Amino acid sequence: MTVLDVVGSYYDAWISGKGDFSAVPLAPDFAFTGPVGCFDSAEGFREMAAQAGPMVTRFSVRRQFAEGDTVCSIIDWEMALPIAAMTSAEILEVRDGQIVRGELIYDAQELRSAMAAGA
Repeated sequence: MTVLDVVGSYYDAWISGKGDFSAVPLAPDFAFTGPVGCFDSAEGFREMAAQAGPMVTRFSVRRQFAEGDTVCSIIDWEMALPIAAMTSAEILEVRDGQIVRGELIYDAQELRSAMAAGA
């Protein structure tokens, strides 16, 4: 599998898998940072994705750039929450056929507010 194939399985889990990351090759110590949550294990990330995935109503990768083992994707997504559509940048690092690190970058103020209000 190429780096783009590995990353493609990650986005397929969001797009068609509704957050089911069971088949995504995440390293056991996968580290993820984002504006709403951070994880230091594949297990923790998979649990979050399983909960958040069904709330994602639209998810598409607009652009993607690869350099070596690092892929940067520009993503457009919407959730079943009373918030506007979001655009984010995500950086994923792949090593030995597994995703070892992820960083999601976007303005999460509206999402945090909706979550705090119990939406």
